[in-house]
Amino acid sequence: MRQSLLTVALLAVLALAWMLRNLLVLVAYAGLLAYALNPIVNWVDRRLSSRRTIPRGISTAIVMFLLVLAAGASLAAAIPPLVRQFTEFASAAPGSVRRLEQEIGAFINSHGWGGLVQAGGAQTAGTLNSLLEAAGRWLMSGAGGLIGSLAGLASLVLLPLFTFYMLADSDRGRSGLLTLVSPAGLPRAQRLLDALDRALRAYVRGQASVCLIMGAAMAIVLGLLGFPVALLLGVAVAFAEIIPVAGFWLAASAIALEGFTVRPELALVGVGSYVVVNNLIQTFASPRLLGRQVQLHPLIVNLSVIGGGMLLGPAGAILALPAAAMARVLLEEFVPRRQGSPSPSRGITTTLS
Repeated sequence: MRQSLLTVALLAVLALAWMLRNLLVLVAYAGLLAYALNPIVNWVDRRLSSRRTIPRGISTAIVMFLLVLAAGASLAAAIPPLVRQFTEFASAAPGSVRRLEQEIGAFINSHGWGGLVQAGGAQTAGTLNSLLEAAGRWLMSGAGGLIGSLAGLASLVLLPLFTFYMLADSDRGRSGLLTLVSPAGLPRAQRLLDALDRALRAYVRGQASVCLIMGAAMAIVLGLLGFPVALLLGVAVAFAEIIPVAGFWLAASAIALEGFTVRPELALVGVGSYVVVNNLIQTFASPRLLGRQVQLHPLIVNLSVIGGGMLLGPAGAILALPAAAMARVLLEEFVPRRQGSPSPSRGITTTLS
């Protein structure tokens, strides 16, 4: 009877969690952001507390205020140029496509290939213009939907608020969890919390390394191609790397718009180079960098991200890897191992090296 009640209670909790998954995802985002900002808050706290002790909430408030201020200033500086560039792109795209078609036609005719493609020329031109118009409508519709989404705006407000509480009351929250554990299980609970803390910190370090490599690589490539603001685009690519799928399209759109202001060919080459660099890093560098940090095999890294994306979309893809790292810690702690067998972390680390 007791086992049946526990099973029903567990199913009820899982059903409730699924119904509140958007809120839980927001809390998980806040937790990851808190782990990323924790070293900065600690540094500010040490500097402010060098003369007298102050509450940690003050250091957290200073860091969060500067973060929100920087994010707001960045958006205020980036949105008007992006809107202007998109407007210029939408108005100049048809003429640029016609010019590009003329150049391609001249090249084809100069090599004697005109008869092979003459029949499909008009159809290709119409198709390109239709695609451009459809892309413009899709981008404007998506932007309007994003701005008009009350849930999205609420998330922007609640995310820094949740992050602030997690940073300011991290020690109090840990102590509160430990008070729920019996004295006999206290050492194991402390060991488990420490292991989870190390796993999440390792994920943040690994993700930061991937973002840094991607941003630096694209800044160099775009600079060599002749993009005027290659460094700024590299920073945008680095931050976009945090958001699977959607981040790629946002970064590709920014590269295309910036390249188009110079010449249409540069936009095509820039987006093409981004696709190549992104695929190379995502295939070879990202799984190994993240795998070494969180002590997971690259195959598990890829499967976790794909599975999370299939389950919850981009949000699931972001949270899948830290969830997998935490699951590894739980398995190491609670699943019994044979006498003398190596721990999973040591075995995986040996495999990766």
